[in-house]
Amino acid sequence: MTRRFNILILGASYGSLLATKLVMAGHHVTLVCLPHEADLISREGTTVRFPIRGRASLLQVRSRDLSGSINAEIPANVDQCARRRSQLSHLRGSSHR
Repeated sequence: MTRRFNILILGASYGSLLATKLVMAGHHVTLVCLPHEADLISREGTTVRFPIRGRASLLQVRSRDLSGSINAEIPANVDQCARRRSQLSHLRGSSHR
């Protein structure tokens, strides 16, 4: 059985390349980025074009077609989620990892 991870990446510029590769492996990735980037990625996903040796054209990979998932959030939303998780951990008397 393959383990699936929830991964948080800061920045969508180079982060979207890494995120798409992680989504190819079946993981769930959240990109933290600017509002206009978050809207676009949430709406359309990511598209990455890879050069492949021996192939004339680039291989185009769309995150929406992969086994994992990707979403995008603005920093304020991610911070609020972390705060809520921390508050819940304290209420339960345990630490959340």
